[in-house]
Parts: sequence; C-alpha cells; structure tokens
Amino acid sequence: MNTFTRPAYSYALPLSERVSFFTHRILVHLFLLLAAVPVLQAQVGFTIGSQIAQPGSTIEVPVQVAQFDSIGGFQFSLAWDPAVISFQEVTNYDLDKIELFDYHEDMPGSFRAVWQADNPDTGFSVEDGHTIFTLKFVVVGTVDDSTWISFSDVPLEPEVVNYNNDIMPVEFTFGLVRVDEGSAARSLLSGPIVVQIIPNPCREWCDVLLSVTQSMDVHIRVVDLSGNTVYQIDRHLEPGQQEVSLPAVQALASGGYFIMVETSGSRYIKRMLVQK
Repeated sequence: MNTFTRPAYSYALPLSERVSFFTHRILVHLFLLLAAVPVLQAQVGFTIGSQIAQPGSTIEVPVQVAQFDSIGGFQFSLAWDPAVISFQEVTNYDLDKIELFDYHEDMPGSFRAVWQADNPDTGFSVEDGHTIFTLKFVVVGTVDDSTWISFSDVPLEPEVVNYNNDIMPVEFTFGLVRVDEGSAARSLLSGPIVVQIIPNPCREWCDVLLSVTQSMDVHIRVVDLSGNTVYQIDRHLEPGQQEVSLPAVQALASGGYFIMVETSGSRYIKRMLVQK
C-alpha cells in the first residue's frame, strides 16, 4: 500500500500565525482596492455677481469663489455686451500676491485673467463666498438693456489646478446686469428669499427649493445660455420653505441653464446643469 509522505520542507502554520497571515492578505487586498478607487474632488465654484443699475452709473461686480481649497492657479475668460457695460478696471483684489495675478481686456467685451499661488506646493485657500476681486464697469446701455457676464472659452479656456497640478472640476455661474431707472445700483441676489436647485446636476426631474420670509408672488423661468426662456411658471409663496417641481427638465437637452426667480422688486439667479 502506498503511503503519502509529507515533504521535509512542508509544514503547517500554527493557528495564530495562520490568522495573522490571512488578516495580512485581506488588508493588502483592501489597500489595493481602495488605491484603485478614484478620489472625488470638490467642485470649485466661480460666481459672477448680478446687479440692477441705472444708465451712466458705475458698478462693481464681485467675482466670488467656493471650495477654493489648496488651489495652485486658474485661468478663465469673460465676455459681455460692450453696448451695455464698459469695463474700467479690476478692484478689491484679495488673493495671493497681486504680482502673481494678470488680467487684460483683449477687446471691448472680452476679458481674461490668470493667477498662480505664491507657494505651488501648498496652494492657496479662502472661505466659501470670498470675493477674489471685483470688476468695475460704467453702464453705457439704456433702460431695459441687459447683458450676461459669462465665462467663455475665448481667448483662454477656463482651467483650475490644485497644489498638485491636478485639473479640478469647476462650476461657473454667470452674472447678469440689467439697466433700470432705479436711483442706485443694487444686487439681484439680495432680499428675503433663498433659492436652491435639487438635484444639481439633474437628469429626469428637478425641484426649485424656495425659502421666503414673507408672502410673495414669484415668476420662475428656465433660461438657456442664449437667453431664451424654455419654461416658466407662476407661484404664490407663503413664509417658510417650499418646493416647485420643474417637469420640463425631461424635455431639455443636456447642458447649462439658468433658473430665474423674479419677485416684484428683485431677480434671483441660479445655474442648473442638465446631464442625460
């Protein structure tokens, strides 16, 4: 009868060592699995302020940021209608050293800005809602004229990098300047109402969440990037938080849109992204 003989070099690990061995293998596989999962990067936000202003007045439009954490540099271009507003200068610069910031109006209505952090190894951070600079304009249009101050691909494509020189995802919110007969410039974003879009980006459905401090009638519009109204609805709101559904989202093509909430004296603007 044949008898199996264990090779001299073969041996069994004690139970405690076998547990330790398999635990080590599990930890190694878990580490490799986690290393293969991409890290979600926060979306950096750039927002251009919106204003109502009278003809001939001088206005300062803020450029604000969000999730501006350990940023190594950025570049972007802006465009507007020079028949409505005329660019004068950049004021209230509030980032790293000003010598690291460069801007230029290439032609009327076309502007570019480039900035890099003083220490590229750590980048530069500011709190959400921080104004990094303001744009000074003279209003040259007449009553009822308006223009978007929009982010553009010309002459520079927008790009933001972090301290590691990784390209960051960015959300850009355009600003609107409307010419009116009011006696003083005022923001389109101030007042007793808070506007949120849920979810954003959206696919098959979208709700506008409105928080108001007093009863009011509102007119809600969905506007495409060419300024065309693609959907609108009127609602009466009572104090508190209310949702307004936008069923028209199902029929919209993928891309960027603006939600405009208009009251008797103000207009509130939020950008909405449709992804299908």
